[in-house]
Amino acid sequence: MKLKKIAASLLLGATLAAGSAVCGAEGLDWITPQDMSLGGVEPGMSLDYVESIYGPMKDVQSHYVEHLFGYGDTVKIVPSADGMSVKSVLVKGNNGWATPAGVTVGMDASILQKIYGTGAVDSTKHKKHRMPGYDYYTYWQTDNPFHYLTFGVKNGKIAFIKVGLMQK
Repeated sequence: MKLKKIAASLLLGATLAAGSAVCGAEGLDWITPQDMSLGGVEPGMSLDYVESIYGPMKDVQSHYVEHLFGYGDTVKIVPSADGMSVKSVLVKGNNGWATPAGVTVGMDASILQKIYGTGAVDSTKHKKHRMPGYDYYTYWQTDNPFHYLTFGVKNGKIAFIKVGLMQK
């Protein structure tokens, strides 16, 4: 019984420390839940609802994720682990899909700091995915640090936008 209490205390302590490291990180820019969508699609939204708006999604091949859906070559949607909702949305072309603030692919990157702030990102993650030459601006949701909005910038222009939920 005493061992269970010790294990539970250690687990609670580790969880609180990890949460405070993310939530209290200085230099990160936080945005509201209303900013966390792309083309009106947000993490956690049901895939059925997305299809009711945009029509049926097509299966897309990917080296990085097991299941991936899309609309044309410029919109990719990764489903949640249960396959019922949106985990993330990636837009790689100027196709009308925008953030709620009106930011689209192709815009000048200076708009990001005006609207959202400086942003922050772990550049190691992106090097792993062989994406050199990009600058990344990531913004976190104020009440849920597992929701993010990332902009990939190349040559001063927004090259892609991704909104998502960090989960397996």
